Amino acid sequence: MGKVSSPSDFTNINVNYTNGNGYYTTHTDVSNLLQISAFSASTTPTISEVGKIIKRVEERIDDGIKQSYRPIIHRDEYFSFDGWNKGAYPVSIWKDYVGFVQLSQPKVQKIVRLEVWQGNEYKDLASATASITMPSSVTNSAWTISLTVGTYTFNIVEGTNFYDNFGAKTTASQLVDAINEVFPHKTARFTGETSAKSVTANGNSNIHISDFFYATTDSEDSKKVIISSLLMGEDGSACTISSNFGTVSAFTDNQDQNRMGDYWTIDSEGKIFFRREFPYVQNHSIRVTYVAGDRRVPAPIHEAATKLVAAEVIRHDDNSIMIAETGSNIDLKTKHDILIEEANKIIDGKKNLIHFIS
Repeated sequence: MGKVSSPSDFTNINVNYTNGNGYYTTHTDVSNLLQISAFSASTTPTISEVGKIIKRVEERIDDGIKQSYRPIIHRDEYFSFDGWNKGAYPVSIWKDYVGFVQLSQPKVQKIVRLEVWQGNEYKDLASATASITMPSSVTNSAWTISLTVGTYTFNIVEGTNFYDNFGAKTTASQLVDAINEVFPHKTARFTGETSAKSVTANGNSNIHISDFFYATTDSEDSKKVIISSLLMGEDGSACTISSNFGTVSAFTDNQDQNRMGDYWTIDSEGKIFFRREFPYVQNHSIRVTYVAGDRRVPAPIHEAATKLVAAEVIRHDDNSIMIAETGSNIDLKTKHDILIEEANKIIDGKKNLIHFIS
């Protein structure tokens, strides 16, 4: 039975790492714990540097407990489908599914793609998707791909957000990285880029495209980019896409997810049950991309994050500018060690355990 919420949950979540606010703690909580003045652009460390520490600490906690309290996209988990074997669990007289898969992560927030191999192509059973196939040759033009969701429009401009100088497959990879707002690892050596891409909505620098869309190249045609909506269910079918180059397919509702539909899920456990649409019975016939992460941040996670960030601040405060040390107080090294020890005990207590019953 899952706990919906607790009065002790950390709820002051307004994520902006540049401003020192994360999913698990804030710069204010850290400065309050250390009993020092608030961080700012002129302190050492600055408020943005504290934000970077918070981001690192959150990943450290996720790695330690093998679970996240942030929405994280898990891409392309492959599964083999055996209806007879999977359908035999659990043993019962009647079942309303022909087989199921167990995802690697629990606490599923959104099935972004549920692709099943049906002989000659993958059929996507989840969310809403659009596509664009890159032009076959260099355009020599600063062309634009526009994605609209609600009142927001994202213009992805060739020559600014992506480049089409090196062929259709490279262009497709560039576009994928722009939509996902990541560093273009595959193509940076050609384009000379040195930082992660960023695309924001017109007139609003705080609204990012990667919060609304997720993109990959088509595994069967790498000149084609598949774009999935990250909105709830099939709400993304109302999104629009346009471009003055390439071949565009509009957003289409793929999803029939309910107990009597194509498939249904137990999100808390990370299980997907196939009912009416299912893959061929063969290896690697299911490919799933999904968003996972607990919707609540328990107080112990907030406490551990705050203490680990505070310890990092102490460790970097070599000149004792912000954190004063007097003869009657605990010295800085002891403070650091206590904070680390207490935080690690919390993390150890929150680790996911797997029980084997024989």
